Amino acid sequence: MTQATIQEPEPQTARPVPAAKTRHTRLHAQIISYLARHGASRLSHILTEVDVCRETLLVHLALLEESGIIQCDRPKGARRRSTPFYSLRRPASRHSLRKDPQMNLTARIKEASDGKIAVTVDEMPEMLVHSRTFEGIPAAVVTAARARHEAEDGFTVQVVI
Repeated sequence: MTQATIQEPEPQTARPVPAAKTRHTRLHAQIISYLARHGASRLSHILTEVDVCRETLLVHLALLEESGIIQCDRPKGARRRSTPFYSLRRPASRHSLRKDPQMNLTARIKEASDGKIAVTVDEMPEMLVHSRTFEGIPAAVVTAARARHEAEDGFTVQVVI
């Protein structure tokens, strides 16, 4: 007589969001909210709003700058010799948008807090979209626009702050 061992599968649980990613999103939201309220600001002024050290803030400002959300008034090589000011990137002109059959949508960050980003769309004023990350904003806007227009047309999303 042979015995068979039956192993029950382990229950599947939802993967938790890594704490670091949540913390980074919250820090990015704090930086963006500060710059939205106060305009162009020095590093020392931004530090008063966020609870991180100077080096950590510099890393996250660089990440936001690389992603095109913020800008600095000094080139990277000249920032140590002078006081750089960081600000939200200004929207591109209408002429720089692509000219093709796709519908151009301009998404504006309305509010960013607690790891949640609220976005409005200029071309659809009644629409409010939420995203958990900055990188997820275009996809969230396209999904909402497709649901509203019930069309498979392409959309080009420009995120401005």
